[in-house]
Amino acid sequence: MSEHTNNMSQSAARILSAAIDLFASDNFNAVSIKQIAVASGVNSALISYYFGGKKNLYQEVLNSQSEIFFQLIESIRTMEISPLSKLHHYVHSIVSLQKEHPHCIHLIYRELLSPQPMFENFVKNRLYRIHQFMTELVAEAIERREISSRIQPTHVAFTLESIIMFFFLTHNQIRDLGNFLPGSEIDYLTQALNTYLASLS
Repeated sequence: MSEHTNNMSQSAARILSAAIDLFASDNFNAVSIKQIAVASGVNSALISYYFGGKKNLYQEVLNSQSEIFFQLIESIRTMEISPLSKLHHYVHSIVSLQKEHPHCIHLIYRELLSPQPMFENFVKNRLYRIHQFMTELVAEAIERREISSRIQPTHVAFTLESIIMFFFLTHNQIRDLGNFLPGSEIDYLTQALNTYLASLS
């Protein structure tokens, strides 16, 4: 790889990294090209050069962050454990994911809850895969009689997703109210998951 090509790749990587930070802190409309250029330390013209503008850059941000979720989902799918064990493993993995990629969950969950109009197709075509995965696990658990069959799998999945999403989107703001200690995320989510699943039996 030539030095010129390497510099271009580094510039694109800096732009993407800065965009992830900024878009996680604010929504698409609130972040400007100038802010991204300043944060990444590159000329604003390079954003259009590498990504074709702010819309395409945001799309790439969503692609890169959603891919982290999809890799997690596929790894859990292949595990030879019960569906309920997979659900618990998913919750544990989400906590680890939040620590390793703190912006990922915020960006993805925000788009799931209130997608930008121009990205609705992206949410429907890609991010709904997260819901489909949860629904599959619940359906398998019902089939194996691990949980009650009196409720629709998709309804259970939505409730579980809501518990996880609400916690990670708000836990910094309600830490004092909920008496959440740093590092207690997995304890809370495990208790919430167990309580909800127990109510289905």
